[in-house]
Amino acid sequence: MVILNPLIVIIGMIIYLIPYLWPVSFAITMFVYHILLKNRDEHIKRLKKIFETKGIKNYDFGKIKEKDSLKVLFGYIISFLGFTLIFLKLSNQIEKIYSQITSLEELQNLEYSLPQFDTFLFILFLFFLWVTYINLLNKIIKDQFFIQNMEIINNVIDKPVIKYRDSNFIMFLRIITFNLYEWFLLISLIRETNTLYIKDGTYNIKTEEHLEEKNIDNNIDNNEELVENNFETREEYLSYLYSVLSQLNSVKRIKKMEELVSNNKISEEEAEKLKKMF
Repeated sequence: MVILNPLIVIIGMIIYLIPYLWPVSFAITMFVYHILLKNRDEHIKRLKKIFETKGIKNYDFGKIKEKDSLKVLFGYIISFLGFTLIFLKLSNQIEKIYSQITSLEELQNLEYSLPQFDTFLFILFLFFLWVTYINLLNKIIKDQFFIQNMEIINNVIDKPVIKYRDSNFIMFLRIITFNLYEWFLLISLIRETNTLYIKDGTYNIKTEEHLEEKNIDNNIDNNEELVENNFETREEYLSYLYSVLSQLNSVKRIKKMEELVSNNKISEEEAEKLKKMF
């Protein structure tokens, strides 16, 4: 999970304004979408672990999948490149035909002068571009907005962070603002998703192993209560510690035993005894 800096979007927007550098700006934009989608998948994966850790079982992500989001991005890139190429081709053809027009009647018949196959490809790629972009936005915004509501219901977070936006309306705003709205959208999405991941704790969970070790740490930190209520002898308690510590690697195991000694939860002799057992 990567926490992006909105500054990268501003850099992309500046580069977009420089002639002939729009491919660089496009690459930056696709990189941002790539990270947003990967974070979305990882967020769902880690959130399921958090729900399991907290004992939350009444959650259902429905049709929301935690994988394959990048396929949508790949489809969008293909559609965008195809649309751009056919648009440039049609633009050159229109410019060439327009330069040869000498009367109003010829101007009215301009649409019949364009190759029908190129016009068909233009409409086709425009359709695919619209559909793939809608799906891309739905994965980033709609899915995580739904998941965010589940987090609120289960008291993982206290209030919404991600704002809901209609994907078709976003596409409409991109068109009428000549793509300017997309830059502000990306800045907002980066800020909102960053805040959500930090707020619900998914950003701090590095791996599944980290979650398991966190549970082990919690069990060990509560060992005083366990000794008082569940263990009749010290030997039974040390056996319990052995079973818990055996789930850690050797470095973290030694570090945890040192913490137990420093917190007076076990003696140095008992720590040495545990080391010999390992």
